[in-house]
Amino acid sequence: MTVRKLVGDDAAIFREVRLEGLRNHPEAFAASFDEEARHPLDVISQRLRDGAVFGGFGCNHALDGVVGVAKGQSAKVRHIATIWGMYVRPAARGTGLAAKLLNAAIAEALLDCRSIRLSVVSTHEAARRLYARAGFQEWAVHRAALNIDGAFFDEVLMRLDAG
Repeated sequence: MTVRKLVGDDAAIFREVRLEGLRNHPEAFAASFDEEARHPLDVISQRLRDGAVFGGFGCNHALDGVVGVAKGQSAKVRHIATIWGMYVRPAARGTGLAAKLLNAAIAEALLDCRSIRLSVVSTHEAARRLYARAGFQEWAVHRAALNIDGAFFDEVLMRLDAG
């Protein structure tokens, strides 16, 4: 398994994995499949060039997982990074790829930021355990954070602060 920062030329494979996650687990993401599917490849390519998105590749060299890091832009929040869009394809779960992706995202965030935040749907126990093992602590619950076809989902807010 290898993890590397995705570049503009990775837009098509990133989009494929991103849409798979949104389609199969809509409760795990604030973004929606329909909205993301409308983005043309050039917009996705620009997102990859402008941001920090990591891809995890398995032994077959296929993109098996992704995670993004967004850093605060204004002066008052430049010290905060947000981890977003974590998704690992089912065949790659349990291989350690999720931890490698998360570690890459944390390392990227800590280059410039002293606090890393993320949210995870409250029912996703495996993800909550992954984040807790990496040092994230739960600090709040956002009740009814997501509305998916009339079903509401709570999100657990987690943070990791630089030592």
